[in-house]
Amino acid sequence: MTLSRRTFLKSSFALAGLTGCQVAASPLVRALLNQENSYHALYLNKNRLTELLPLLAQQLHLYQDAEIHTQAIQCIAQLDSEHAIYTRLNELLTQDSMNLGLINMHRYQDRQMQCLESLQDLVSTSPVDGYISFGLPNSSFDPIAQLTQVSGTKLTVTRTMPAAHSPIARSDMISIATTTEVEQQALTLADDTHLQLAAIYDGPHCYSKPVFTQMMSGLSQKMRAGGHLAMRLYDVQQPLQQHFAAVLNDWANLFEGQPWQQAAAQRARLSPATSWHRELAQYGFKLVDMHALTSHQTLPEYLALYQKVS
Repeated sequence: MTLSRRTFLKSSFALAGLTGCQVAASPLVRALLNQENSYHALYLNKNRLTELLPLLAQQLHLYQDAEIHTQAIQCIAQLDSEHAIYTRLNELLTQDSMNLGLINMHRYQDRQMQCLESLQDLVSTSPVDGYISFGLPNSSFDPIAQLTQVSGTKLTVTRTMPAAHSPIARSDMISIATTTEVEQQALTLADDTHLQLAAIYDGPHCYSKPVFTQMMSGLSQKMRAGGHLAMRLYDVQQPLQQHFAAVLNDWANLFEGQPWQQAAAQRARLSPATSWHRELAQYGFKLVDMHALTSHQTLPEYLALYQKVS
């Protein structure tokens, strides 16, 4: 008979004379017993926590000296359920004096600048006629707002969040191109709409399978051969990468006031990049390039560029 890792560890602790209460009181032991809990795997491991905190600062502007880190570690050490931990972190954010509107402005500004260079290289070779983007709070954070080489239909399909979490307006950059904002549920594309460039800035994991299928089917129908799709994605191949991507993605959802159900659904969609490449091939898109958005092996994040070939 083969013992599970959890059962084996419990048996070992019992042989060592540790009682159930002693095991439950030790964060390190609980982390070993519950390796499927991404919070425990990172926050209760000193080395992993040392890797995580700079990532939270770089990716989300949640800086290492923020008081909420101490509170987060305490609650994660006390709770076993990821749902319960997420709920408690949401409560801590609500009680904190953190300016989420400002933080989210910086987050989306960073994402805009990350993608702008890659898109600039793409559209500099030839003007683009027809563009649509997904996953942004408003059009001012759309990289295309800084590119004059795009004409025709220009749509920013916005994602909604509570007013208290909405990013404050940018004052440091003036848009030189205008896009039309439309909410996802209100999106309809006219029969004569044609696209040469599309972008999914939040990542495919942020959409349920039916919604993503509908999105890609619509893009495939409206985009001519030779058009391009830019898509941000995590390349999750190992359990440790899954932990980092899940926790970073959870914090992003917390900053936007989203419920655990949404965060959990997105966790389940985190996949290797090759899986997304195969899925997009079904809609006629072939991978052209992968632009690295981070240099961290534990959180491989890319802006993937695809070309419509059929």
